[in-house]
Amino acid sequence: MSDIATWSDRLVFLLAVNTGFVTRGAPDDRFLEFYRSRSSPRLHCAIVGNVTVPGGFGSNAATPHLTTASVWADLATAIRSRGTLPGIQLATAWSGYVGSRKFVSSASHVFIPWARNLVNEIGPEAIYAFLNSFDSAADIATQHGFGHIQIHAAHGYLLSLLVDNRIYRNATQVLDRLSLLSERLRRQGLQTSIRISLKSGDPEFDRIGSVEFQDTIARLPFDFVDLSSGFYNIDKRLIYPARPDVLIERLRDSVAIGVRHPMRSFIFSGRILDVDWTGIPSNMHPGLCRDLIANPQFLQQLHNGCRNHGKCHYFSRGSNHLTCARWAEH
Repeated sequence: MSDIATWSDRLVFLLAVNTGFVTRGAPDDRFLEFYRSRSSPRLHCAIVGNVTVPGGFGSNAATPHLTTASVWADLATAIRSRGTLPGIQLATAWSGYVGSRKFVSSASHVFIPWARNLVNEIGPEAIYAFLNSFDSAADIATQHGFGHIQIHAAHGYLLSLLVDNRIYRNATQVLDRLSLLSERLRRQGLQTSIRISLKSGDPEFDRIGSVEFQDTIARLPFDFVDLSSGFYNIDKRLIYPARPDVLIERLRDSVAIGVRHPMRSFIFSGRILDVDWTGIPSNMHPGLCRDLIANPQFLQQLHNGCRNHGKCHYFSRGSNHLTCARWAEH
């Protein structure tokens, strides 16, 4: 088990998670309390998860939608008042998107060909409008007081399809737009990141071009690259790694990209409390999720985190919001 002393020169992040704590698409009191209670001076940044950009499409019915409503400023203030930088992850799916309830889709092999057709059917004008929505959303989030803006280009949502030239032939144009957005935000004094999936979970697709894709993203002018893995409608076991073989592969792939790009900072996750951090490159920073979900005081109680009850996978279980069997203990 890692000791927090090994993180003394690293920044700790609460990774983006969709809590489902919304009322008519807006954060409610449960949402604010979730992030307020987990924020502290020991946590560098809390990234509010899977927030749909204006005009975008949520990944499920309990996805928060960013607006100019003051509750978003209240949320940023609640996080910052506890000594943590408030971050926000901007995302969109597409019209008619349906996430798989299964952890491994029975039709996983058809998703990539289907995705190629999808982005072509959406068309360049609609894609341009989506990209404009990310610009607008970043400005709205900044006005609300968020100091870290993350672009969600992972897990098979729309941007993860558009930034990969193996899926979208005009990916370079999308990457150019995202680069301009990041550079603009950094000039405004904001911290930026982009979340990607190291792999999709489709072995044939991942076999060719995965490293080249990762390197392309690592060269973008974001402050951090948040390393996740898996597409939601292919293999969710990569997104929520628990099996030893999946964890080993996630660690290997994450460290490899960190070594290849020593001048870029990365957010690294996947049961990281069990990792020997003395062997992890110094440009990789710990991202926590399930341990802080289970115990809001986890950074003060490092041996008291997630116990693998699995209830946090609320969508896969057919529920409407996040829960944890451990919350009754606190």
